[in-house]
Amino acid sequence: MRWNPFKKNDADGEDSLPTIPGMKNSKDMNMFQRFAMRRLMKMSPADREKAIRKSMTPKNIEKNKGEILSSLEAMRKSGQISDDQYRLTKSKLGLK
Repeated sequence: MRWNPFKKNDADGEDSLPTIPGMKNSKDMNMFQRFAMRRLMKMSPADREKAIRKSMTPKNIEKNKGEILSSLEAMRKSGQISDDQYRLTKSKLGLK
């Protein structure tokens, strides 16, 4: 039997990636993004935190400022985070 890249992972057709609040749906991700997400989820919590800290440099935050702010705003409107958490996250990331 050969590997089929178009075959769904589960019998019901759902992707088996875990969901994280604020993360886009795995159906909307390209192949590389899904691969990276699976690798991130397989890491130990300490290694995962280390990788995320490394990626959250001020240069990367400034580059993706609009996307970060829109994600935070959507999370606040949907009730995933409170207003205090929203303000705290913005201040920790240096976003105004």
